Amino acid sequence: MDKEKVFSAIMEKWDGRKEQLLLHYRNRDKVKVVQPMNEAIDDFITFLFILNEKPFASPENLNESMKELNYKPINLDERLLFILKKPHQYHSFIQLNELYTELLKLYAKKKILMQKK
Repeated sequence: MDKEKVFSAIMEKWDGRKEQLLLHYRNRDKVKVVQPMNEAIDDFITFLFILNEKPFASPENLNESMKELNYKPINLDERLLFILKKPHQYHSFIQLNELYTELLKLYAKKKILMQKK
């Protein structure tokens, strides 16, 4: 599995989904928001665990698995828990967008550190 391609595909999907989600939020269509938000959350978690080279966590032990990650956004536990509980809220979308941005920065940081080795 080529990590570069996976990360690129996830970010490309997020960029497309982001526009779709913004439209649904603007129209206050909470029903249409849930599925793309859940898919985006799943992709984020996939990106997070691949970046950390850890096996995927099951939903039951996600919180515990996140504690072992070296590369993760600040306050990931609380932020992701909020998003998972309320994916229909606009604030969850904003948080998820910020998490994607922070994770992308962590990915770049890891890439630079690995090149220096």
